[in-house]
Amino acid sequence: MAHPTHDRLPWGDLSLQDILALAIEDEIEARDYYRTAAGHAGNTGTRRMLEALAVMEQGHADTLRKELEELKLQQDMETGLAD
Repeated sequence: MAHPTHDRLPWGDLSLQDILALAIEDEIEARDYYRTAAGHAGNTGTRRMLEALAVMEQGHADTLRKELEELKLQQDMETGLAD
């Protein structure tokens, strides 16, 4: 399923940092979606699956944050701004 706002993004103008930041937002949104759905699930198995999906989405967000921080550090080092 395509994200409705992704169709309107100026992809050619986005930096890798911008793209990673947007991806992090999407992962957090997905995490929250699964958490909310889990809270409404009447079936224990369904609730557990949705909670597991929420944990996976959080893991994706954490991985992307790490990549973004490494990218920023690399860029800082290249411009001489890092200690």
